[in-house]
Amino acid sequence: MSARQGFVTKQGRRSPSLGPVSDLERHLPAEWWRTLFTSNYLRTDGDVVENADNTSADVDRLVAAAGLRPGDKILDLCCGQGRHVLELARRGYDQVTGVDRSRFLIRLARRRAKTAGLPVVFHEGDARRFRLEPGTFDCVCLMGNSFGYFEHAADDKAVLTAARRALRPGGILVMDLADGDWMRENLEMRSWEWIDDRHFVVRERCLSADGDRVISRELLTHVEQGVLVDQFYAERLYSAQRLAALLAEAGFERFSQQGDMEAQSQRNQDLGLMAHRMFYAARRPATVAVRQGVPEMSV
Repeated sequence: MSARQGFVTKQGRRSPSLGPVSDLERHLPAEWWRTLFTSNYLRTDGDVVENADNTSADVDRLVAAAGLRPGDKILDLCCGQGRHVLELARRGYDQVTGVDRSRFLIRLARRRAKTAGLPVVFHEGDARRFRLEPGTFDCVCLMGNSFGYFEHAADDKAVLTAARRALRPGGILVMDLADGDWMRENLEMRSWEWIDDRHFVVRERCLSADGDRVISRELLTHVEQGVLVDQFYAERLYSAQRLAALLAEAGFERFSQQGDMEAQSQRNQDLGLMAHRMFYAARRPATVAVRQGVPEMSV
């Protein structure tokens, strides 16, 4: 089969081409996030998202930004394999909950919590509409660049609105995400990265036609078996100003940028959208707010 014809991956999906494609966006599934976060995700991105030093540094900043105290109720939204939840529990925070859409990652998080004997709770759910008691959490966090995955910006607002509802009045939202301005200027369009002595990852990236998102293609390849996975994903880019505006629309106040974050990698190769991130904090109002003449209770 020729490169022009494409090929079928082990997951049964037809790849557009063995080589570079001219339009990454055309091949992007609208709901790519439903299938991306599997064991292959931890293989290709494990140098960052399984790095204990990165996780510890993230939690240091989370604790400081939110002013966390023992006994606080904390919700990690889009928690992945639970690395921040588990680190918080190790530090003595015993009322921590994680929510993520990936069944694979949630099951892995539960196994790790059980093995470590840590008193945490994990739920499989959609960040836009999860089923947890509203108005009860002291802190909601969105860590590890887990924001901006949906096709439409309205869904990003829905995530923030759901986070606000989960918070008690006066509760704190903490999040880190790619610095959109920096990423547009420093986007690495192509990279090649060895992840072990048998596997390597080739990545292509471009901006979407409207300049709003980074579209990425990732091919995981075995030196003897060939291409194992050929997948596409995307993330919406936010500047500090645009994020502040969206937080305000979602009902937050007192939002402030808490500095920048840079991930570390033992492979020290392609950090992608984890390379340079913004760290933000915002508060749910502690009093009744009025929007367009309609009172909205804080709980």
